[in-house]
Amino acid sequence: EILVLKDVISPHVYTIGALSKGLTLGNAENPDGKYKGSIIQLLNQAGFTTYWLSNQRPIGISDTQVTKIAKGANTTVFLNINHTREKTPYDEVLLDELNMILLEDGNKKVVFLHMIGSHFYYKMRYPEKFNIFKNTPKTQFKRPEVYETINAYDNSIRYTDSIVSEVVKISKKQEGQSFILYFSDHGQEVYDEIDFFGQTVDQMVTKNMYDIPMFLWMNDGYRLHNELVDNSNKKYMTDDILHSIADLCGVKSNETDSTRSIFN
Repeated sequence: EILVLKDVISPHVYTIGALSKGLTLGNAENPDGKYKGSIIQLLNQAGFTTYWLSNQRPIGISDTQVTKIAKGANTTVFLNINHTREKTPYDEVLLDELNMILLEDGNKKVVFLHMIGSHFYYKMRYPEKFNIFKNTPKTQFKRPEVYETINAYDNSIRYTDSIVSEVVKISKKQEGQSFILYFSDHGQEVYDEIDFFGQTVDQMVTKNMYDIPMFLWMNDGYRLHNELVDNSNKKYMTDDILHSIADLCGVKSNETDSTRSIFN
Protein backbone atom coordinates (compact mmCIF):
# COMPACT_ATOMS: atom_id res chain seq x y z
CA GLU A 1 0.00 0.00 0.00
CA ILE A 2 3.01 2.31 0.13
CA LEU A 3 5.24 4.00 -2.41
CA VAL A 4 8.82 3.65 -1.18
CA LEU A 5 11.35 6.25 -2.34
CA LYS A 6 14.53 4.21 -2.67
CA ASP A 7 17.33 6.77 -3.04
CA VAL A 8 16.72 9.66 -0.66
CA ILE A 9 19.25 11.68 1.34
CA SER A 10 19.06 14.50 3.85
CA PRO A 11 20.85 17.82 3.19
CA HIS A 12 22.37 17.67 6.70
CA VAL A 13 23.16 15.19 9.46
CA TYR A 14 21.45 17.22 12.19
CA THR A 15 17.83 18.22 12.79
CA ILE A 16 17.96 22.01 12.51
CA GLY A 17 19.94 21.98 9.26
CA ALA A 18 17.71 19.36 7.65
CA LEU A 19 14.29 20.67 8.69
CA SER A 20 15.02 24.40 8.39
CA LYS A 21 15.69 23.68 4.69
CA GLY A 22 13.15 20.91 4.05
CA LEU A 23 10.14 22.64 5.59
CA THR A 24 10.90 26.10 4.19
CA LEU A 25 11.74 27.70 0.86
CA GLY A 26 15.43 27.31 1.70
CA ASN A 27 17.47 24.63 -0.06
CA ALA A 28 21.07 23.73 -0.87
CA GLU A 29 21.22 26.31 -3.67
CA ASN A 30 19.51 29.06 -1.68
CA PRO A 31 19.89 28.58 2.09
CA ASP A 32 18.51 32.05 2.89
CA GLY A 33 15.20 31.04 1.32
CA LYS A 34 14.27 29.68 4.76
CA TYR A 35 13.40 33.25 5.75
CA LYS A 36 10.85 33.56 2.92
CA GLY A 37 8.27 31.14 4.28
CA SER A 38 7.45 27.60 5.40
CA ILE A 39 5.19 24.81 4.18
CA ILE A 40 2.98 25.46 7.21
CA GLN A 41 2.47 29.10 6.27
CA LEU A 42 1.65 28.07 2.71
CA LEU A 43 -0.91 25.48 3.80
CA ASN A 44 -2.52 28.00 6.15
CA GLN A 45 -2.98 30.41 3.24
CA ALA A 46 -4.43 27.62 1.11
CA GLY A 47 -7.24 27.08 3.62
CA PHE A 48 -5.95 24.05 5.51
CA THR A 49 -6.09 23.79 9.28
CA THR A 50 -2.55 22.92 10.34
CA TYR A 51 -1.32 21.06 13.42
CA TRP A 52 2.17 20.35 14.73
CA LEU A 53 2.33 17.55 17.31
CA SER A 54 5.79 17.02 18.75
CA ASN A 55 7.38 14.47 21.05
CA GLN A 56 10.60 16.47 21.02
CA ARG A 57 11.27 19.29 23.44
CA PRO A 58 10.60 22.79 22.09
CA ILE A 59 13.75 24.55 23.34
CA GLY A 60 17.34 23.39 23.05
CA ILE A 61 20.42 23.38 20.86
CA SER A 62 18.79 20.97 18.38
CA ASP A 63 15.25 22.28 18.51
CA THR A 64 14.76 26.03 18.69
CA GLN A 65 14.69 26.87 14.95
CA VAL A 66 12.40 23.94 14.25
CA THR A 67 10.06 25.22 16.97
CA LYS A 68 9.84 28.57 15.13
CA ILE A 69 8.56 26.71 12.05
CA ALA A 70 6.19 24.63 14.18
CA LYS A 71 4.69 27.71 15.82
CA GLY A 72 3.30 28.74 12.43
CA ALA A 73 0.68 25.99 12.72
CA ASN A 74 -2.85 26.80 13.83
CA THR A 75 -2.33 24.39 16.74
CA THR A 76 1.07 23.44 18.19
CA VAL A 77 1.37 20.80 20.91
CA PHE A 78 4.62 19.76 22.63
CA LEU A 79 4.37 16.56 24.67
CA ASN A 80 7.96 16.30 25.88
CA ILE A 81 10.25 18.67 27.78
CA ASN A 82 13.12 16.27 28.46
CA HIS A 83 16.50 15.98 26.75
CA THR A 84 17.10 12.77 24.79
CA ARG A 85 19.69 11.75 27.39
CA GLU A 86 16.74 11.39 29.78
CA LYS A 87 13.68 9.17 29.84
CA THR A 88 11.12 10.70 27.47
CA PRO A 89 7.51 9.87 26.59
CA TYR A 90 7.20 7.16 23.95
CA ASP A 91 5.99 8.27 20.52
CA GLU A 92 2.64 6.57 21.08
CA VAL A 93 1.58 9.70 23.02
CA LEU A 94 1.14 11.34 19.61
CA LEU A 95 -1.65 8.92 18.66
CA ASP A 96 -4.23 10.14 21.17
CA GLU A 97 -3.64 13.72 20.04
CA LEU A 98 -4.03 12.68 16.41
CA ASN A 99 -7.30 10.89 17.15
CA MET A 100 -8.71 13.98 18.87
CA ILE A 101 -7.75 16.22 15.95
CA LEU A 102 -9.52 13.96 13.47
CA LEU A 103 -12.70 14.18 15.53
CA GLU A 104 -12.74 17.97 15.19
CA ASP A 105 -14.92 19.68 12.59
CA GLY A 106 -13.42 20.41 9.20
CA ASN A 107 -12.12 18.25 6.41
CA LYS A 108 -8.97 20.09 5.28
CA LYS A 109 -6.39 19.19 7.89
CA VAL A 110 -2.64 18.70 7.71
CA VAL A 111 -1.02 17.17 10.80
CA PHE A 112 2.76 17.11 11.28
CA LEU A 113 3.89 14.41 13.72
CA HIS A 114 7.41 15.14 14.99
CA MET A 115 8.52 11.88 16.57
CA ILE A 116 11.50 11.39 18.86
CA GLY A 117 12.19 8.22 16.89
CA SER A 118 15.68 6.81 17.35
CA HIS A 119 17.39 9.68 19.11
CA PHE A 120 20.14 8.41 21.38
CA TYR A 121 19.93 6.94 23.97
CA TYR A 122 18.23 4.33 21.78
CA LYS A 123 17.22 2.03 24.65
CA MET A 124 15.11 4.84 26.14
CA ARG A 125 13.01 5.25 23.00
CA TYR A 126 10.79 2.16 23.24
CA PRO A 127 8.79 0.23 25.89
CA GLU A 128 10.08 -3.07 27.24
CA LYS A 129 7.74 -5.18 25.10
CA PHE A 130 9.70 -3.94 22.05
CA ASN A 131 12.98 -5.25 23.45
CA ILE A 132 13.00 -7.87 20.68
CA PHE A 133 16.57 -8.00 19.38
CA LYS A 134 18.92 -9.65 21.87
CA ASN A 135 21.18 -11.88 19.78
CA THR A 136 24.65 -10.98 18.50
CA PRO A 137 24.16 -8.69 15.48
CA LYS A 138 26.37 -8.70 12.39
CA THR A 139 29.13 -6.11 12.73
CA GLN A 140 32.87 -5.90 12.21
CA PHE A 141 33.25 -4.37 15.68
CA LYS A 142 33.14 -7.23 18.20
CA ARG A 143 32.38 -5.75 21.62
CA PRO A 144 29.45 -6.26 24.02
CA GLU A 145 28.60 -2.53 24.12
CA VAL A 146 28.49 -2.47 20.31
CA TYR A 147 26.06 -5.40 20.22
CA GLU A 148 23.87 -3.76 22.85
CA THR A 149 23.77 -0.44 20.96
CA ILE A 150 22.92 -2.05 17.61
CA ASN A 151 20.13 -4.12 19.16
CA ALA A 152 18.70 -1.09 20.95
CA TYR A 153 18.75 0.91 17.70
CA ASP A 154 16.99 -1.91 15.84
CA ASN A 155 14.37 -2.11 18.62
CA SER A 156 13.76 1.63 18.30
CA ILE A 157 13.24 1.27 14.55
CA ARG A 158 10.81 -1.58 15.12
CA TYR A 159 8.90 0.61 17.57
CA THR A 160 8.80 3.50 15.08
CA ASP A 161 7.38 1.08 12.50
CA SER A 162 4.61 0.17 14.93
CA ILE A 163 3.71 3.84 15.46
CA VAL A 164 3.59 4.52 11.72
CA SER A 165 1.41 1.43 11.34
CA GLU A 166 -1.02 2.82 13.94
CA VAL A 167 -1.16 6.15 12.10
CA VAL A 168 -2.09 4.27 8.91
CA LYS A 169 -4.83 2.36 10.77
CA ILE A 170 -6.22 5.64 12.12
CA SER A 171 -6.15 7.20 8.65
CA LYS A 172 -7.95 4.24 7.10
CA LYS A 173 -10.97 5.00 9.28
CA GLN A 174 -11.32 8.49 7.79
CA GLU A 175 -13.64 9.28 4.93
CA GLY A 176 -12.52 11.25 1.91
CA GLN A 177 -8.93 11.59 0.77
CA SER A 178 -5.87 11.16 2.95
CA PHE A 179 -2.16 10.46 2.63
CA ILE A 180 0.76 9.90 4.99
CA LEU A 181 4.26 11.02 4.03
CA TYR A 182 7.04 9.69 6.26
CA PHE A 183 10.69 10.74 6.22
CA SER A 184 13.56 11.01 8.68
CA ASP A 185 15.34 14.31 9.21
CA HIS A 186 18.72 12.53 8.97
CA GLY A 187 20.26 9.08 9.34
CA GLN A 188 22.57 7.38 11.82
CA GLU A 189 25.85 5.51 11.70
CA VAL A 190 25.50 2.49 13.99
CA TYR A 191 28.75 0.55 13.70
CA ASP A 192 28.28 -0.20 9.98
CA GLU A 193 31.20 1.58 8.31
CA ILE A 194 33.17 2.96 11.25
CA ASP A 195 33.59 2.30 14.97
CA PHE A 196 31.00 4.91 15.91
CA PHE A 197 27.28 5.41 16.46
CA GLY A 198 25.14 8.52 16.03
CA GLN A 199 25.89 11.40 13.69
CA THR A 200 28.60 14.03 13.51
CA VAL A 201 29.53 16.95 11.26
CA ASP A 202 33.31 16.42 11.40
CA GLN A 203 35.58 14.16 9.33
CA MET A 204 33.85 11.00 10.61
CA VAL A 205 30.76 11.60 8.45
CA THR A 206 29.50 8.46 6.65
CA LYS A 207 26.88 7.71 4.01
CA ASN A 208 24.54 6.24 6.63
CA MET A 209 24.18 9.63 8.32
CA TYR A 210 22.67 11.06 5.12
CA ASP A 211 20.71 8.03 3.84
CA ILE A 212 17.11 8.26 5.03
CA PRO A 213 13.81 6.40 4.61
CA MET A 214 10.94 8.12 2.86
CA PHE A 215 7.62 6.66 1.79
CA LEU A 216 4.06 7.62 0.94
CA TRP A 217 0.81 5.90 1.94
CA MET A 218 -2.42 6.88 0.19
CA ASN A 219 -5.97 5.80 0.87
CA ASP A 220 -8.27 4.67 -1.95
CA GLY A 221 -10.02 8.05 -2.15
CA TYR A 222 -6.71 9.85 -2.60
CA ARG A 223 -5.49 7.39 -5.25
CA LEU A 224 -8.76 7.80 -7.15
CA HIS A 225 -8.52 11.59 -7.41
CA ASN A 226 -4.75 12.16 -7.68
CA GLU A 227 -2.33 11.01 -10.31
CA LEU A 228 1.22 10.90 -8.99
CA VAL A 229 4.28 10.11 -11.05
CA ASP A 230 6.24 7.11 -9.74
CA ASN A 231 9.76 8.50 -9.36
CA SER A 232 10.60 6.01 -6.62
CA ASN A 233 13.97 5.10 -8.17
CA LYS A 234 15.11 8.68 -8.76
CA LYS A 235 17.65 10.41 -6.55
CA TYR A 236 16.09 12.94 -4.19
CA MET A 237 17.23 15.24 -1.39
CA THR A 238 14.74 16.44 1.21
CA ASP A 239 15.80 20.10 1.09
CA ASP A 240 13.00 20.25 -1.53
CA ILE A 241 10.35 18.37 0.41
CA LEU A 242 8.23 21.54 0.80
CA HIS A 243 7.47 21.32 -2.93
CA SER A 244 6.56 17.62 -2.64
CA ILE A 245 4.18 18.27 0.27
CA ALA A 246 2.57 21.18 -1.61
CA ASP A 247 2.12 18.86 -4.60
CA LEU A 248 0.49 16.16 -2.47
CA CYS A 249 -1.91 18.74 -1.00
CA GLY A 250 -2.77 20.16 -4.44
CA VAL A 251 -1.39 23.59 -3.54
CA LYS A 252 0.29 25.86 -6.05
CA SER A 253 1.88 29.27 -5.45
CA ASN A 254 4.35 31.69 -7.00
CA GLU A 255 7.06 30.26 -4.75
CA THR A 256 6.45 26.52 -5.20
CA ASP A 257 8.13 24.63 -8.04
CA SER A 258 6.59 21.36 -9.21
CA THR A 259 9.87 20.33 -10.88
CA ARG A 260 11.30 20.05 -7.34
CA SER A 261 8.57 17.62 -6.28
CA ILE A 262 9.46 13.92 -6.34
CA PHE A 263 5.80 13.13 -7.08
CA ASN A 264 5.60 15.30 -10.22
